Amino acid sequence: MHKVSPRSIEAVYENGVFRPTRKVSLPDRSRVRLTLIPLPTGPKAQERLVQRQRKALLSLAGIGKSGRTDISENPHRALYGARRAR
Repeated sequence: MHKVSPRSIEAVYENGVFRPTRKVSLPDRSRVRLTLIPLPTGPKAQERLVQRQRKALLSLAGIGKSGRTDISENPHRALYGARRAR
């Protein structure tokens, strides 16, 4: 039996058949479960998606600001706030 880990792939639905947009390593006649999540179409929908993603990423930017530029000398103190016994 061919073991495959779960993953997401994009596909196009044409003439009653889902056609992957990239090569998928599966034996012929393999059965899989599909979860349909429509992708945005058109330039306005695509731009809204990009803006939402940009906003989400920018909300994460700066989370690690501590004023320190190099924590490699004492990583335990930088990560845990105190010297740890080894």
